[in-house]
Amino acid sequence: MLKNQKNLRLRVLFNASVVLSGLKSPKGGSGKLLQFVKLGKIDGKISEVIYDEILKHHQKLGISKIKVEKESTELFKKLIYRPKEKLVNFYKKKVIDDGDAHVLATCDEEKIKYLVTLDKKHLLVLKGKIKELNILTPGELIEFLPSK
Repeated sequence: MLKNQKNLRLRVLFNASVVLSGLKSPKGGSGKLLQFVKLGKIDGKISEVIYDEILKHHQKLGISKIKVEKESTELFKKLIYRPKEKLVNFYKKKVIDDGDAHVLATCDEEKIKYLVTLDKKHLLVLKGKIKELNILTPGELIEFLPSK
């Protein structure tokens, strides 16, 4: 699928869980994906809402707020605006937790085809259920990426 697309980078929406995990453990799968963003191998994206979630939950993993702010803004230079409320409400009917509707709405509104998450309970269970969206774990995304 990605053959003959060497110059095109995958646009991937990162869920907060992956960003936090990657900052905590740079050698794990999430950390490897953050490195790919840094090196320009993938076009990593986060929204304003996801950025707020990252800042809200940084203490759970024992990461300083300063480190989270600095590294997140260096990696994801341009935040995606909050998705339209009408689209969020549409996705509230498709998710288990209403709080995750913004993630799917952002992918839809921005035409992002890949979502990387560690949320097994609410997002990974939707694999194959959201048209034109590939919901993957960090390990699955790494396996999917062409070797460069």
